[in-house]
Amino acid sequence: MKIAIISDTHGSINNVIEKIKKLNIDAIIHLGDFSEDGKDIGDITNIITYVVKGNNDYLATTDSEELFINLGGKDFLITHGHRYSVYRETDRLIEKAKILGAEIALFGHTHVFFEEKIDGIWVINPGSPSYPRYGDEKSFAILDLNKMELERIKI
Repeated sequence: MKIAIISDTHGSINNVIEKIKKLNIDAIIHLGDFSEDGKDIGDITNIITYVVKGNNDYLATTDSEELFINLGGKDFLITHGHRYSVYRETDRLIEKAKILGAEIALFGHTHVFFEEKIDGIWVINPGSPSYPRYGDEKSFAILDLNKMELERIKI
């Protein structure tokens, strides 16, 4: 199972859609800012999509701030990250993942790619395909659960 992990699109999705159409993706996870973009990407590509809202999703009243889901036999904590102070550290996010029994914790918010295994939790931020920060490149990520590999897709 291959999952596209996307965050912080902020209204700019065409470059992501072009790339996803060329990949063999089974599911999409959008980590917020703008959650409606995630829904649009799913609708356009006709791929099942999981969406959480971020700190800039003021009108997304029906979207959850976080999800705990199982995909391909792996348990995921999915959040935008702004409620976990991810700009400073990932400790609170990892603690929540442990409480839930998640193997993989996904977050956005910083607009900077991050991947690290910490205390048995695979922590991933795909960066931003629209507005990267701190000199980072535009990107999203593909998680291959069959191979347990992450590929950063640069735009």
